[in-house]
Amino acid sequence: MWTFVRIVIAGLLVVQGTAAFADCTRPRPAFSIPEGGSAGEKDLVAANTALTEFGTKVRDYLYCLNGETSQKSVGKEQAAREELAKAYVAAYNEAANELKGLAACYNTQREIFKSTGGGTKPKAADCSSYVAAAANQVPSAGTPTTTELTVESSGRTTEIPGGGSWLFYLARDIRPRRCSAQQAAEECLYRAIHVRNDSDETLECKGEITYAGTDNKGQHTATSQLLITSRGTYLLMDGLAKQGIDAETFDAQCKVRPKLPPLETPANCKYEVVKPVSIADYYPEAAQDAGEEGPVVVEFSLSGKAAKPTDIRAVSSSMYPHLDEAAVKAVGDMVMSSSCGKARYRLKLSFQLQQ
Repeated sequence: MWTFVRIVIAGLLVVQGTAAFADCTRPRPAFSIPEGGSAGEKDLVAANTALTEFGTKVRDYLYCLNGETSQKSVGKEQAAREELAKAYVAAYNEAANELKGLAACYNTQREIFKSTGGGTKPKAADCSSYVAAAANQVPSAGTPTTTELTVESSGRTTEIPGGGSWLFYLARDIRPRRCSAQQAAEECLYRAIHVRNDSDETLECKGEITYAGTDNKGQHTATSQLLITSRGTYLLMDGLAKQGIDAETFDAQCKVRPKLPPLETPANCKYEVVKPVSIADYYPEAAQDAGEEGPVVVEFSLSGKAAKPTDIRAVSSSMYPHLDEAAVKAVGDMVMSSSCGKARYRLKLSFQLQQ
């Protein structure tokens, strides 16, 4: 059984203008979704993996727009912000709807495969109608189609030895939104800490927001952590608090993650995955509900012949123990072969809630 990680388009909506998109290149899918009646299990697993990777690129693109907007919208007049909002909505929706449409297309083909048993000569499915349906989907009542954010306060900029720097800032809603479906009459403000990494280093970051009261979950201080890769703007944490409850303090602490030492395995030694698995099947439900995401680098040994890996361990953590454990289990359930005798290899697995 394999299930594509659920698509969630939320929490990233900010105004943005076409002129501010210069450094944000929209990703395009370089893969196709196979027809469920013509494809085998391996074909659908490969499409699942490609779709997950594409979702990560789309998320990074939206984060890029998010970061540039928060920086460039400071001091803009209301009329200018409204013009930027129109341009942003179009750019955001085009990327998000393409991802949602491809995910819906994949899910349909997966169900067709389950009911027909698939085939051995995969053909590409026509997913254009699914993308169009996502674009024409009407949002539910009370759901905003865009939310303007403003930079509430800027944090410090920290230089990184060897080159580059990172900075952080607190952004919030310009207009209040509904606190939740259960609290329809109450209005909240959304706040988020963003970290911009202007280096080639990977950062381990932790953030916190302390409120003059409590947030929508009853917390006086909300915390989060995230592994941040090179060069980009990333959402470190976010939350809702009732209108009138201000953020008293906010902070982000990041440190450079040490690079892994090189393996002693000769460069001509390669491995092949004989029996893949769907990483989504190993994503712990509790981790998904908690919004835990991140990449895990797993190291393992292969004997040469097709077999399950041995001596498996996570050598680069996602910062979430449950995800690290899930990655080790996923690799342990694969079957791989190696072109050499006993040798060590590494594989990066990413657990990602699609944005």
